[in-house]
Amino acid sequence: MSLLTSLRAQAGALATLEPDVRDDRHDAVHKMRVAARTLRANLRTFQDVLPGEKKRLALVEELGWLGDALGPAREAEVLAERVLDLLERTPPEYVQGPVRERVEAVFALERESALGLVTEALDSPRYRRLLRNLEAYFASAKPGKDPDLSHLHRRVRKRMRAALPMPHGAERDTAMHDARKAARRARYAADAMGLPGAKPIKALQDVLGEEHDRVVAASALTDLAAGAHQAGENAFTYGVLIGLVRCDSRDFDKRVRKAWKAAKPSLK
Repeated sequence: MSLLTSLRAQAGALATLEPDVRDDRHDAVHKMRVAARTLRANLRTFQDVLPGEKKRLALVEELGWLGDALGPAREAEVLAERVLDLLERTPPEYVQGPVRERVEAVFALERESALGLVTEALDSPRYRRLLRNLEAYFASAKPGKDPDLSHLHRRVRKRMRAALPMPHGAERDTAMHDARKAARRARYAADAMGLPGAKPIKALQDVLGEEHDRVVAASALTDLAAGAHQAGENAFTYGVLIGLVRCDSRDFDKRVRKAWKAAKPSLK
């Protein structure tokens, strides 16, 4: 698949997925968000080979707006699934109070509100204009030369080397998240060009992403515990769930170092 074919496919996915997103089909919001983020990242990555800088940058900005509109709905969905999975793994004697009811109610409310933002975005003239502008841009765009991904690879190496030796804590979590974003952008570019190194980069991205999800889940559980306490409920179970999250992170260093070792040859 050529670079231009890949970019056009990502742009086409936005319109193709729209009916499923409106119907709130399983994973539809996630797929549209990934398409928007992938396209945005690649329009930035391949700035040296794609024509029409002003039009390209305008598309980058509008795709960022769409991704932001889709983000909260996806995040609420992921958090609900993760917390409910933790609850399923918790022995019944450690579940004290209406924990499931609170979790389901809080995330259902958050997702309902977030889906309203998604619908508002899809109904807007701004979204229609974005689709038209993407179609017009890719109808005439022709890459001017072969892309160079070395700067992306350097960024991943730099961020991983900075994050790995850091002591555990919030600063390291942030550094690992930055490394994840760099790996994701490098993987998107490799996928777009059909390069064989995309698979190990994705594996690294996945390991980093799973840990980031655990960090976000621990923060959400802290907020849920505070809400339960304010409502006069027993907050004990939320502490148990946070403990499970921390247990799941025990082997993160081992897994991320293994994934990093496997990805390095693709990031020369």
